[in-house]
Amino acid sequence: MIRAKHTIRHNDVIYKKGAILEGLTGSQEERLVRLKSAEYVISPEEELKKQQVANDVKVIPPELFEELRSALEEEYNAEELKRAAKEVGVDLTGLTRKEHIIEAIINQGKADELLEDDHDE
Repeated sequence: MIRAKHTIRHNDVIYKKGAILEGLTGSQEERLVRLKSAEYVISPEEELKKQQVANDVKVIPPELFEELRSALEEEYNAEELKRAAKEVGVDLTGLTRKEHIIEAIINQGKADELLEDDHDE
């Protein structure tokens, strides 16, 4: 889906700035974007889905959370834990305490990866 960046005429239809151009082929859309006459936009439904994915937080039952927390606490010292978490892609922005790092690992769904990796050694 594309939106007109300024008033344009395409296929004998005049589109005002901000209008959504519908019914175009992919190549027609690409051409108008390449010419800087239009820009790609996403539908409100796609935007909502994108936001939901970005804010996707795992819901973990308290018993499982405690089990994972205990296992990570036992298996790693703070530095090892931080290094391993970064290796599997855990976002540790602003976290320095071991307990907070463990929470981030579990909430981001990476605890199993760290515990599995440890058993391989």
